[in-house]
Amino acid sequence: MKQILSQSFTHDSAPAFFRQQSERPTILTKQLNQKECDANELYSLIVNNHMIKDIGIIKIFKEEDRESIFKNHIVNYVIQIRTDYFDYTIPKRYSEFEKLYEQIPISQREMPKFPSKKVIQTNSRKTIAKRQEMLEKFLQYLLQHLDHTLYVFLDFLKIKQQFQKGGFDQNVKMHQFSKDENALCDLLDISPKKIQPNNQAEQMIFHYLQKLNETINERCKIFQKMEKYYFGKIQQISPLLLKVLLIGDDERELQGIMQMLSIQTNDMQSHISCINGFQFFRKILEYDYNPNAEQAIKLLSEISIKQFRTMKIQSHICGQQKLCKQDSLMILHKYIQQNQLKNQMITYLLVDDEAIREYDCYVQTYLNKMNEEVKQLKDSNENLQEFLPTKSNSIEHAILEQDPTLDQLIEISQMNLNWKYVQECERHIMYHLQGQFVKTIHPIDCSIDKAIKIFTDFKQQWFHGMIQKDIIEQINENKSIIVEYYVWEDKSTFKKMAFVSDQEIIKIDDSTYQITIVPNTKQLPNHYKLKCDQKGQKMSLILMKQIQLNHTEVIIYQNIMDLTFRTALTPVILKEIPWFNNTITKLKALI
Repeated sequence: MKQILSQSFTHDSAPAFFRQQSERPTILTKQLNQKECDANELYSLIVNNHMIKDIGIIKIFKEEDRESIFKNHIVNYVIQIRTDYFDYTIPKRYSEFEKLYEQIPISQREMPKFPSKKVIQTNSRKTIAKRQEMLEKFLQYLLQHLDHTLYVFLDFLKIKQQFQKGGFDQNVKMHQFSKDENALCDLLDISPKKIQPNNQAEQMIFHYLQKLNETINERCKIFQKMEKYYFGKIQQISPLLLKVLLIGDDERELQGIMQMLSIQTNDMQSHISCINGFQFFRKILEYDYNPNAEQAIKLLSEISIKQFRTMKIQSHICGQQKLCKQDSLMILHKYIQQNQLKNQMITYLLVDDEAIREYDCYVQTYLNKMNEEVKQLKDSNENLQEFLPTKSNSIEHAILEQDPTLDQLIEISQMNLNWKYVQECERHIMYHLQGQFVKTIHPIDCSIDKAIKIFTDFKQQWFHGMIQKDIIEQINENKSIIVEYYVWEDKSTFKKMAFVSDQEIIKIDDSTYQITIVPNTKQLPNHYKLKCDQKGQKMSLILMKQIQLNHTEVIIYQNIMDLTFRTALTPVILKEIPWFNNTITKLKALI
């Protein structure tokens, strides 16, 4: 062995060996590559959408130069950049302009004359004024000819950092049309016949849009008819046609309801016609009216900011007497929530300071109402069902009326029920049923044996809120009595809860396992004392199937029997807190 090593690793081969090692991408290299990719994506949007509207040098200032022996001050030229989203200024020295000029591609060298470098009288008023004029023409030329070969110019302007400051980098993609809107435009550009209604409900979309576009004074009545007609039928509309309803059809020269709700005045009388329009718009996004409200909300979120701004929703928000105000605020709130818009993006969206104040007030009222209703849930199980935007059928009612048993949970796992989607994080998905039953799907990149360990022995390491797990009694290799401790927030204080359960691991076949966790009602051993504020009950059914050698699918069904636990879970279902994301992040760290 020593002989082989001595022959293969010599002084001559060492440089090549270490060079190969050093050429492997490090974590830092990967991060830099990702940052460069993100910057290029942002720059592409800036170029394609002409987001920079104007550029100029608005003033100069001098600072002391402590290094050079030729001059006493350095001149800074303050550049002002105006964009679709914000305006900002940055100072630049002549040397930085010169470096940019040298980096410009040869094809762009047919630009205005660049000011030459001087050694004497560089700080004279005449020189500075002449340079300012020439440098401004240089900047304006680059802006006029800005394309994908001039990303170095955008680096010079430090525009990426400005987008990041206000959180715009996460939302600026919405400046463009969504994929669905582009697909819609492609179809409309080819021929209106490409979009054909598949049923009467879809045919009526074009009928009603035609009426709304032709008879402005009758819009109030038409919206009333639409609301009445589509009750029980709105779920028959495909996503593409629903988007036509919202944003219109350019080929047929039909405006959508968003454009028809655009009113620029704050006069109360002008808003009478839009009351029913906003009411219909709001109901499309509610489960009581639309069983597919989740899909409608997703479509709303995919509408670009440019499209949403055409509605001029700020005009409906400002003022106290408008009956369309609350509906418009609710629609705006759903749009902002779904897209997680930052404050500066909200400012860009609303434009008007009064509208921003009204929206802030609405959000605070909304949160206060949510908190109050969450507290009321602790006194009544019915309140929970009213609070959650779900709509159940008779089968689901029958299930909820049954006594909570493991057989009931197994039956639920085998039925095709109308589970309500909550959220997704890195392919892990969460659903709920009436706020009492929770279903989560976890694709795990590991063997089934490791998956069993993660969802039993290591659960407290990743399940957010779980702080401890003890085995009270080990009955056999696969069956034990356990106690799990959780911490939940209750009335601004933290409550420690304990769940005593029977846990059993059952092997179905070599690639399928079932884990059951059911409440234990027996007397605890004398040597074990619960250290908690409250004892609760919950029931879980965990189904595991190995799909491939190192890929296992885990599906968890839970019956949240305990009211306190269910109340703590309500903000999760409403996506008011990032509990699910935190849990999945910890889970993936264990794999």
